[in-house]
Amino acid sequence: MKEGTGARAHRGTGRRFRRAPVPRCPRARLLLPLCVCASVLCCTDPRARVAPPTVQVTVSPFILVHSPGSIPTSVYAYDFQGFDSVRISLRSSFTALNADSLFLFPDTTEATTDVDWTVPSGVPLGTQITVAAKVWNLVGFSASDSTILTVR
Repeated sequence: MKEGTGARAHRGTGRRFRRAPVPRCPRARLLLPLCVCASVLCCTDPRARVAPPTVQVTVSPFILVHSPGSIPTSVYAYDFQGFDSVRISLRSSFTALNADSLFLFPDTTEATTDVDWTVPSGVPLGTQITVAAKVWNLVGFSASDSTILTVR
């Protein structure tokens, strides 16, 4: 007995069977596009996504920091969900020129805070000062911004 013939005899005729095609309902072809259009039309309201707040530290570009002197700073913050707190800090390598301010804004979504920092006398020329702001929203996200100034 030949190997090919005997193998075929045990396996059957060697034909493959295919499933019969599933009959399609003509309504199904119409319902699918209608469902897609309905879901798109029903969900078109612009929902705000959870995101960190916006914060911007502004110091006048024309200001020259002197010792003694002052640094007028403005901090703008926005979050559509509301603020928890805003922390504004002043940091430098000169120990007498480090400060923090914490502001709480209940039920506020937008705020501008002006802070006037005092530069004491005796700060060496060339000292870099970092003015930074960090904002936390009610969801728990935070954002920060900073600017660097130099004593002249």
